[in-house]
Amino acid sequence: MQDKLLWTEKYFPKALNEFIGNSEIVERTLEWAEAWNKGFKQKPLLFYGATGAGKTCLGLLLARINAWDLFELNSSDMRDKETIERLCGAAAFNSTFSGKLRLVLLDEIDGLQSRDTGGYAAITKILKESENPVILTANDIYADQKMALIRPLCECLQFKKINYLSIAKFLKNIALKESVIEAGDALKLLAKNSSGDLRSAILDLQCLALDDKKVSEKEINSLHIRERPENIFNVLRKIFKARNFFEVRQATAHSEVDSDMLQKWIEENIPAEFNNKEMPKAFEMLSKADVFNGRIMGRQHWGFKRYSNDLSTAGVVLCRENPERKFVKYNFPGIIKALKASSAERQLKKQVASKIAGKVHSSSKAVIREDLPFISFLAKNKQQAAALASLFDFDEKEIAFLIESKPDSLKVKEILEKAFELKQELVLKKRKFTQALTEQALQRIEQKIEAEKKTNEILEGQGKLF
Repeated sequence: MQDKLLWTEKYFPKALNEFIGNSEIVERTLEWAEAWNKGFKQKPLLFYGATGAGKTCLGLLLARINAWDLFELNSSDMRDKETIERLCGAAAFNSTFSGKLRLVLLDEIDGLQSRDTGGYAAITKILKESENPVILTANDIYADQKMALIRPLCECLQFKKINYLSIAKFLKNIALKESVIEAGDALKLLAKNSSGDLRSAILDLQCLALDDKKVSEKEINSLHIRERPENIFNVLRKIFKARNFFEVRQATAHSEVDSDMLQKWIEENIPAEFNNKEMPKAFEMLSKADVFNGRIMGRQHWGFKRYSNDLSTAGVVLCRENPERKFVKYNFPGIIKALKASSAERQLKKQVASKIAGKVHSSSKAVIREDLPFISFLAKNKQQAAALASLFDFDEKEIAFLIESKPDSLKVKEILEKAFELKQELVLKKRKFTQALTEQALQRIEQKIEAEKKTNEILEGQGKLF
């Protein structure tokens, strides 16, 4: 059974002195754990950085050496707010039966998708209120704007790529224990090709040594060099500092964000990288790329994507005459920030339009486009605003949106009170109308009964005559 184990599991570190690389983070994590053991609540840790550098490994090792219970959850298990609260809530907020601490390890939180509704909100609640130590891992904490909710609540520790010499030394120890024969500097070459990923280097070694327990440089060269996706800041730096088309293409290929998002990053940071003479040319290239994007959407001809990508990256960069090597702080795309900031307002607009559309038998889009400006104008009058609120059943937030005020303002409260009175009046009118109809119906029934009685009396009288 031991021989069938993956070597990543078989040679998993049993103590912190066996952990490879990032020694400063290991020391800080030890201090953090000791503080928890002494009863001092600590800020959650957020491990981020290079793939295969040991982020999850350090979390698991920390739980083992401190004899903590472990609760581990991966992004694939975190589908929505309810799931996270159900699975993580008890682990984070409650103590164990033995009284020991429990480590809550949330792995790859940057893997949460946009469809994972409320996931980040549930995680922030756990980070703020957890009574147990919490460690999160992520590859990049800046590419996704939602991670901005997580970062301030954690102590962020960046894992660097492990030096290839350290990886080579570790591989030699494994080769010695597994009786693997090395030809030349095969293990050093394997370590270089791993791009700082210790886990993948170990798996490659096990794969190569599976048949004849021998590893040669020729076999290693037959493997593809591992190309890791780089975070957006490194990609932008390489793109903007590139000197030719090939360098831009190479940098773009390693981007961890999709091409549309990369275009937004480039657009946002052109003013920081280009001077006043070069900037118009750069934006012209970006504009041409946008023309191709429009053709793609209009004609569904995705072959144009290669022109769009090259124009928005290489086309922009090659507009500069002499690339400077100065440091530039890159900013998150402003349009994404603006859309995020206005998301609540846009959602409120949709709610208002939906209520109006239901009453006027129209679509929400048509209401937003044609009717909403007129209704907002009418709502500036308090009496008309109350009538609209009564008719369409608007709540305080929707009224505040229409009159451009705050939900808890006095004006909104007065409109709501007046709308309630109008509703009550309408209910009374309907009740009176219903009562009147009921009385009329009863009178008709009584008249019909009287008429039937008279008819029966006449018929009976005629029967006696005969």
